[in-house]
Amino acid sequence: MKAKILISMMAAGMLLSAGAFAQDERGMDNFTVNMSTYTEFFNQKNFKDAYGTWKWCFDNCEDKVDVKTTKNIFIQGPKIMENVIATREGEAREAAIDTLLMIYDKRIQLYGQEATYLGSKAIMLNKYRPDKYVDVYNMCARVFELAGNSADYNVLKLYMVIALNRYNKEEISKEDMVNIYSAIADALAEQIEKETKEDKKVKIGDAATAVEELFVNSSAADCKSIIDVFTPKFEADPTNVELAKKIVKLLRNGNSDECKLSNLYMNTAIVMYENEKSSAAAHAIGQAYFKRGESAKAEQYYNEAISLEEDNSKKADMYYELGLLYFTGMNNYAKARQAARNALSADPNYGKAYLLIGRVYAAGGKDCGNDAFENKWVYWVVVDQFQKAKSVDPSVTDEANKLISTYSAYFPKESDAFWADMKAGATVTVGCWINETTTARFIK
Repeated sequence: MKAKILISMMAAGMLLSAGAFAQDERGMDNFTVNMSTYTEFFNQKNFKDAYGTWKWCFDNCEDKVDVKTTKNIFIQGPKIMENVIATREGEAREAAIDTLLMIYDKRIQLYGQEATYLGSKAIMLNKYRPDKYVDVYNMCARVFELAGNSADYNVLKLYMVIALNRYNKEEISKEDMVNIYSAIADALAEQIEKETKEDKKVKIGDAATAVEELFVNSSAADCKSIIDVFTPKFEADPTNVELAKKIVKLLRNGNSDECKLSNLYMNTAIVMYENEKSSAAAHAIGQAYFKRGESAKAEQYYNEAISLEEDNSKKADMYYELGLLYFTGMNNYAKARQAARNALSADPNYGKAYLLIGRVYAAGGKDCGNDAFENKWVYWVVVDQFQKAKSVDPSVTDEANKLISTYSAYFPKESDAFWADMKAGATVTVGCWINETTTARFIK
């Protein structure tokens, strides 16, 4: 009996799907039967046979506007139509695409939520008619206008792709491209921060990464365009912390010293730091001033960064860079050595600090003696530092060995030691500001 009922239902469904609708086409009974019929086929993933009755429901649902009753027509419709599109060619395929796109238009007409469904339409239009990229661009822009930073991340990613395409075709300006990227990046960053579901947070993060890579690898991401666009904006609102953060991020993404050494970067980075003091922000400013040759300002921000840093590994790096600043930027050998020693206090295995001390001694200790013979003693303590470097940090071994080979060549000669009545292995102290005890070694 059950088998006969099932056969009868399937037969009725096939007749209906073929367009044989016996009752009044606007009748509720017919609507209910057609909904049930296409739903049964849909659940079986028989999209071909679902199409006929689904299409009738879609065409005749205006006076049945009830979310509970008709929502599946619009939810399931795109799946049905994409399968229909896959089986058609030529004009029939184009007609099916028209129907697919019409689903979103009618859904907006009947239920609103334009930002949501216009975004879905933009994605489908781009998929099936990529030549309509200007329409896609306008749809994405409209979605962003309506939904703001809560716009769907897939639509925002598509907006970036299409905007970059238009920029490459010289249809929108570099300024437009920079502004669009900046707005999209901010929106995705906000979504990541607010999202509580980890799987969705990852997806949004992937979209944000893709957007950033698209921009950074484009010709729009040059320092000049960013500086030209944002300098007047910052000058008009120099205390706007959010604007400052945005500019700093853009210029950092430029991966260029030109970006990070600009006045705009320095000014905005300082605004950001003064609002939210952090070791990382102070460190970045210190590095930039170092590269700009503004040593006093660099020293100030390095010291602030160090005072705020709790991680000893990072602190060691900062002390080392401060030592380089004293050495190369200020010619203050004593301070350079002290900074290197501070790095070793933070991390006793920080081999680069010993290398720095050795270089500092070589540069600043040439006159630490009473005569030409004693002036060469400094190279013993220089090499001592390089030996210590590789003993605590194998990663610097190659560099340390090269330096040992170079500076060992400056050791006093055996003939000079003979006349000074000094033997190899003797303990001596290199004086003046170095004040290090070492062992005498000679070359022939």
